Amino acid sequence: MALPQNLPQTNNVSPAPLAAVPITIDTLAYISDVYDSLFASQVAGSTPILKNIRSILLKKILLEQAAQQLLFHPILTFDDLTSFTIEILRRTALLP
Repeated sequence: MALPQNLPQTNNVSPAPLAAVPITIDTLAYISDVYDSLFASQVAGSTPILKNIRSILLKKILLEQAAQQLLFHPILTFDDLTSFTIEILRRTALLP
């Protein structure tokens, strides 16, 4: 079946590159969610209140470290966010 003659040919046209768009995610909220989802339940404590206090303090340290590092480390892509999160978790000894 032949193509109609009035259609433009596009076989020699290369696609335009996509511009990188910075992500618009709250990095501290993301790190807080990672902590709550993965680490908060692992905090040990001899009583529930002690466990809760330890968990809150650990999260506070984690978020303070992240806020401090964000001053010098902009997050522009999801890869940046992932690397940043892993680095913050390592700096606070939650990851080896």
